[in-house]
Amino acid sequence: MYVFSLIIKVESPTRRVSHHFINWSMNKKNYEKKHIVSSYAHSQLQKPELIIFEKYQEHIRGKCLLDIGCGAGRTTSYLYNLSKNYRGVDYSLEMIEASRVRFKGVCFIQGDVRSLNMIEDGLCDFVLFSYNGLDSVSHEGRLMGLREIHRVLCRNGMFVFSAHNRNHREASSQPRVTFTLNVPTMISNITKFLLSTYNHTRNKKNQQFEEEYCILNDRAHNYAMLTYYIDKKSQISQLMKIGFEVIEMFDTFGNVLGQGSDDGDSAWIYYVARKRG
Repeated sequence: MYVFSLIIKVESPTRRVSHHFINWSMNKKNYEKKHIVSSYAHSQLQKPELIIFEKYQEHIRGKCLLDIGCGAGRTTSYLYNLSKNYRGVDYSLEMIEASRVRFKGVCFIQGDVRSLNMIEDGLCDFVLFSYNGLDSVSHEGRLMGLREIHRVLCRNGMFVFSAHNRNHREASSQPRVTFTLNVPTMISNITKFLLSTYNHTRNKKNQQFEEEYCILNDRAHNYAMLTYYIDKKSQISQLMKIGFEVIEMFDTFGNVLGQGSDDGDSAWIYYVARKRG
């Protein structure tokens, strides 16, 4: 079991919890809730994922695969059918236990992307970090994670991941209630609105806006989390500095994107990258 420490930085005249702690520990707590574990277990592959897996199948079939943020096994069935040399990693023990129940005999490890010390250098041919999992850690943690992924990949190994899009038209949003004539649904909508308003009021003060990225309290899980957002240009630059080259990008509808493409309707972007030889 991993121990997560409370990191405090002193700022005169008051103390404030650092973004590093809030962005990691708070998000992890949400991914350990039973109803969230259950919802992820029944989630399907998204259209861009299906396109990428099919297009780059030669880099997956029979290869050494590392599925980071595997959750409750959403991607396991597809990838394990293509290669038995599969490892699933997630920082939520509850997610890992759910995967172990569903897929007997498959290798699942509770781990932290910032320290993949259970994986040898250059071991993996293909690394997946789906469902914007990389966006649940701080900026410093993100860079650590990218370096670890680069380390465990073999020469010219493939890295596929998704990341929240800073250019999305609704990246910054406010809680709102949806009205309906159905009384039980209306009661549920009002309850969610009140919870979202409470969470957003509490969490929005910890948002962070930088030139390269921002950390937003978005609508995910009723505004209970802080999430990393980045645009395509900055993400490409970030990857290049680590030692990756971006091969392709896709929006949530499965369309191929160029660096200058309009992506305002895409909540996140899928990146296909290669470790430079």
